[in-house]
Amino acid sequence: MLQRLHRDRLNLNVPVSHGEGGSPLGRLYDLSLGGFSLTGSGVPPDPTVTDIAVTLPWAVQGLRFVNVTAEQRWTQQSGGRWRVGYRIVSCPDDQLVALNKLSPRASTQVSMRA
Repeated sequence: MLQRLHRDRLNLNVPVSHGEGGSPLGRLYDLSLGGFSLTGSGVPPDPTVTDIAVTLPWAVQGLRFVNVTAEQRWTQQSGGRWRVGYRIVSCPDDQLVALNKLSPRASTQVSMRA
């Protein structure tokens, strides 16, 4: 069985929008195996937004965007800023690999005996 090691919070400026070319939603804050969180100011994204495009900071495997279908799981608001957590429902495999490469430790895996 493969298990991920701990990942640090992303230190990249990665914009996220409602679909490719759509209205901005926020910035990618954290990325994990099954989901991600966004951060921003003002009003948090509408929970009904499910088609999300992540603009990659550089081309990864020839891709500049990653399109995911996601489900909003939680929202935190404090002092005019917010964070919203999403669970990834679906994402094409090649785009999921590209998204995974955003985190420096993302591809670090350790083999564990079952």
